[in-house]
Amino acid sequence: MPRLPMFALLVLVAGGCGPAPPPKTGNEVKFDADARSGPDGKRSTAREVRINTPVTDEVNFQSQDKTDWYLVKLLGRSGVLNTVVHWDSDSSDVMIDVFDEIGRQISASPVRNRNAKEKSLLTQIDKPGVYYVRVTAPTKTDATVYTMEAKWDAPPPPPPVVVVVREPPPPREHPEPVDDPPHRPKTPREPREPRETKPGESVYGRIVQAYLEAGTMTLYLDKGTAAGLKPGMTGAILQGASGEEPLDGGQFRIVSVLDANRAVAKSTLRSIGKNTRVTIGLGR
Repeated sequence: MPRLPMFALLVLVAGGCGPAPPPKTGNEVKFDADARSGPDGKRSTAREVRINTPVTDEVNFQSQDKTDWYLVKLLGRSGVLNTVVHWDSDSSDVMIDVFDEIGRQISASPVRNRNAKEKSLLTQIDKPGVYYVRVTAPTKTDATVYTMEAKWDAPPPPPPVVVVVREPPPPREHPEPVDDPPHRPKTPREPREPRETKPGESVYGRIVQAYLEAGTMTLYLDKGTAAGLKPGMTGAILQGASGEEPLDGGQFRIVSVLDANRAVAKSTLRSIGKNTRVTIGLGR
């Protein structure tokens, strides 16, 4: 076999390798899953929502709407924040995480159970204030409508203070002299006896304030000595604003009577919810 020139060998070798790949420029555009998330895609422009109020939105990884941020204001005393998220798509997963006021993550999303479409994240809150909730579609196959609710046992607002301003009567042009009445000694009055109560008699009232501390619920009631209340009497929280059925576990005991229209009671109930109507057994 005749020997080929060196130039021919180089041509054959180069032709067998095929075309060389184009050089990398370093300007390739990376996929941004949050490019279209809008203002609520960042913590700095998080959407403020009310506690115990469901909100509905959508996350979609492939549509570049991966993340939604929410701001919640937690008032009252320390407790547990329960953030619940429920979504529509069977094939999607949704992550929910909680951050404190300076952006530190304080609780992470639980792992999705098989075929589940809901997650509940419990976060211990030692210092009430501003907190953030982040909802995300974690992978490119996740896209769904969801509903999120931040559940928090907030204290009821204090009763409104009504101030009545009375204008003084106009001065008389020529006031007539008034002789000082003769001094009459006051007759001392006998102390007023508390109202007698019949066995089995009950009185209805309202909870004006309640808070949980060290596992005990303290209740401030709008009834006192004028209604015949005494320390040691027992009562029950009723279901609903005008209900008559006792709330399960809502029994309480009067620990002190402050005045004619105020008393303090203690209960082992963890939360009264929206139930403020009570009944107290007199004569017990």
